Amino acid sequence: MSSWRRLSLALALPAALLTACAVDDEATDNADSEINYRSTAGQEFVLSTTVTFDAPRSAEGLEGEERERAVLDRAAALRNSVTAAISAELDRIWPQAERLSRAGVAIQFRQASASYSDLQPAGDRFTMTVSGEFGAVEGLERKLPLASTEDGRAYLPVSADLGAGSEPLQVFLTPVERSRNAYPKYLELFEDGLDIGVHVGGDHHDPPMDISHARSIYADLVASGFRSPVARFEDLAIDSPPFTGKIRVRGQEVDVRVRMYHVDMTTPDARQPLVEAYRRSMKEDDVVIYDGHAGRRLDYSGVVFAYKPARVALAASEFPNIETTGKQQVYLFNGCETYTGYADKLYENPERTTENTDVITTVNYSAIQRQANQVIAFIHAFIDEREGQWIPRSWDSVLEKMNAAGERSWVHVYGVHGLDDNPRSSPLADVSRVGASCAVDADCGAADSRCVQVSSTRRVCGIACADSSGCPDGTRCALPRGRTGTDEMQCTPM
Repeated sequence: MSSWRRLSLALALPAALLTACAVDDEATDNADSEINYRSTAGQEFVLSTTVTFDAPRSAEGLEGEERERAVLDRAAALRNSVTAAISAELDRIWPQAERLSRAGVAIQFRQASASYSDLQPAGDRFTMTVSGEFGAVEGLERKLPLASTEDGRAYLPVSADLGAGSEPLQVFLTPVERSRNAYPKYLELFEDGLDIGVHVGGDHHDPPMDISHARSIYADLVASGFRSPVARFEDLAIDSPPFTGKIRVRGQEVDVRVRMYHVDMTTPDARQPLVEAYRRSMKEDDVVIYDGHAGRRLDYSGVVFAYKPARVALAASEFPNIETTGKQQVYLFNGCETYTGYADKLYENPERTTENTDVITTVNYSAIQRQANQVIAFIHAFIDEREGQWIPRSWDSVLEKMNAAGERSWVHVYGVHGLDDNPRSSPLADVSRVGASCAVDADCGAADSRCVQVSSTRRVCGIACADSSGCPDGTRCALPRGRTGTDEMQCTPM
């Protein structure tokens, strides 16, 4: 029976509610690998409960491995039922109207995290722990209608049908330790220039807002100094050359190329070029952006290129099979509830790992309105300059801007997966000068090495940092006196 205690399987979540941004409402199988994660507006939790069940009828008369398999199949089915019941109860507590408000309500299940463990036999009865990860707004415990056990432990009461009618369960919440703030792997992304693919998905609303989104991105690129391949937005075609610009990094110019795609670049009877363009981005681009509808059902939701007159999409469940390479990449899935499994599906691709891929998803709803504010904020995180020098931004800085760029009344919860191995000090800092005496920033030898006041009589060189784990021994990452921004943190002597 020891094999039961070791087994942890992936989940197919069969129940979810219709969202405001999507017509997608179900989930499918995912891998069970752990994905590191960080959000400036949210927190991950493990929700777990203990389940007791009888040996299934299918196990009657069986012995050895055949009986074990019948019990394991029953355990997997109950895992699905329990996790679905938890998700359904959360949707009941916070229906769509609540999640579309500024009440700060947002919670989303990550399908691949569902598992059962500690399967323990006692004659013909078994117990096991069912658990799964949920992304949510911070302070979730204060928003849920929790009850308490006799020993004072707080839990969420949930009812689930385990085969003999509805049974009460005690679901316990445990916050997951957040990944540390870090920088994208900018210098690897910038090798051979920075290629950005922007794919604006079709909109099923009436009137549709997708072309307005694409138009706002076009206008911002031009206003930011990019050279457009065409004289006006209406002239953009699916085979147009990229927008071109340059940023100055470590004294060298880096070419930036941006290609944009939207539904009006094709005709209703020929949408396949949009699909192929996204496939190309997955293989060739450094930054891949999808801005459009999404949802919980991964064999249906994904990158939706068109809705009218027919829906054309690349399902998230297809991500593992798309040809790509091992190059460094960043993905943005700017659609509703993409936290549920878009990153997991991407990491199932044999070329995509947490080491070479950072993925931004949403716990709550995104928005399709006139301006593509989140996409624009995201692009600027990679291209902005100050006094002719590119500005490296940490992931917290990027996410803060995206989470603040709301277009509707609900709370946005953008987060990034895959950052645990990312650098935690700026690529534009000179670590060799940390702690050296200085009078002005120029004494510290690099753009992100600042002269920091550490006492009334002493100023020393620091380096820009995202977390103290990226600082040299004897220093810590802190906000210097008079500085206020996330990207003004410096490693300075303790």
